[in-house]
Amino acid sequence: MRAVLAIAKKEILSFFFTPMAYIVVASFLVMNGFIFSVILAALSQPGSSSASPMAIFFGGTMFFWIYMILMAPVVTMRLGAEERKSGTLETLMTAPVSDVEVVAGKYLGALALYGAIWLPTLLYGWILSRFSPVDWGPVWTGYLGVVVVGMFFLAVGLFTSFASRNQVVAAIMAFGVLVLLITLSILSILATDPFWKGVLEYVDLWGAMQNFARGMVDSRQLVYCLSGTGLFLALAYQALQARRWA
Repeated sequence: MRAVLAIAKKEILSFFFTPMAYIVVASFLVMNGFIFSVILAALSQPGSSSASPMAIFFGGTMFFWIYMILMAPVVTMRLGAEERKSGTLETLMTAPVSDVEVVAGKYLGALALYGAIWLPTLLYGWILSRFSPVDWGPVWTGYLGVVVVGMFFLAVGLFTSFASRNQVVAAIMAFGVLVLLITLSILSILATDPFWKGVLEYVDLWGAMQNFARGMVDSRQLVYCLSGTGLFLALAYQALQARRWA
C-alpha cells in the first residue's frame, strides 16, 4: 500500500508541476461556471421549467459529456505513454513494486486529480442555498454519479495510455472509446427492438447520470460503471505486462 500511495503522490505532484494542470483546471472551471450561469438564467425566466439547476448541471446537457470525454484523456494520457517515451517507465518497472501497484498507484493519482478538479463545483450548491432551499439528497447522488462515471472514464484513459507510446495517440484512443460509450446512450433512445433497447438502456450512461441527478441510485448502473472500471484496469494491467515482456 505504501508503494501505491508513493506512486499516486508522484503523479499528483508531477501533474501540478506542469502548466497543463492549471490550463485544464482553469478551463474546466470557467466553462462549467459559464454553463451553470446559463442554466440559472434560463430557469429564472417566466414560464421556465421548475427543474433543479443542479439536476440539469449533472448530465442534463451535452456540455457535461463534452467535459467528461475531454477531461479524462487529458488527465490520464501521460500516465503511461509519456513515461514509456521518456524511458522512466522501464525504470519504474525495475523498482521493487509489482505491476498491480503501478496500475493502482497511477489510477489513484488520476482519481485524486479528477476529484480536485470537481471539488470547487461544490460552491454551486452553496451559492444556490443562499437564495433558496436546496434538497441536498439529489446533489450528493449527482456527485456520486460524477465519481462512478469518472472512475470508468479514467480507467479507459489509463488503459490507452499504457497501450500507446505517444500521449496524444493515447488521448485520441481514449476519446474514441468514450465517444462510443456516449453513442450507446443515444442509441438506447432510438432503438425500437425490445431486446436491444433493454441492453442499450443497461449501458446508458446519460440516463444513469439523469437518475443520479434526480436522487435515484440504481444498483444496475453502479454495477455497470464499476465493472467497466474493473475491466479497463485489468486491460491496463495486461498492457503493462505486455510491455514488461516485450
